[in-house]
Amino acid sequence: MKYSDKLKDPRWQKKRLEVFERDCWACARCGDDSSTLSIHHLHYEPGRNPWDYENDKLITLCQTCHHEDYEYMPQAIATLNRAVKEAGFSPTDIEEIADGFSKMPMINPREVMASIIKFALTDAMMSIEKVFWSRNREAGNGSNTINKT
Repeated sequence: MKYSDKLKDPRWQKKRLEVFERDCWACARCGDDSSTLSIHHLHYEPGRNPWDYENDKLITLCQTCHHEDYEYMPQAIATLNRAVKEAGFSPTDIEEIADGFSKMPMINPREVMASIIKFALTDAMMSIEKVFWSRNREAGNGSNTINKT
């Protein structure tokens, strides 16, 4: 059966309605409730029918957000992947972070998670800078270079 035929299946139609209802008939990313909406699978598993996914693996998106997801998500994932590697995270660290994401219930994960991560990283950098400047002051080094003693 072709995928387009599967989308006409009553099991998929029922699943779609459940997700639309859950998301209050609005885009879960931008809140648009006047554009054409579609149900987006957050990830695909080969061989699974569209209706075989749990509802928390499906999201309502407007046409604009759905297009952005397909158009820009691969590059965004590559950018995140590069940043995580350059920051020196180990595979175990990354698995723990991913596990934390998967266990964190969110109403609007996009806004909340991005804000929390940005805050945490900014806060961590500010803490590191405070320690750096404090140690330099204690060492009598007023310059912007690290005291190597």
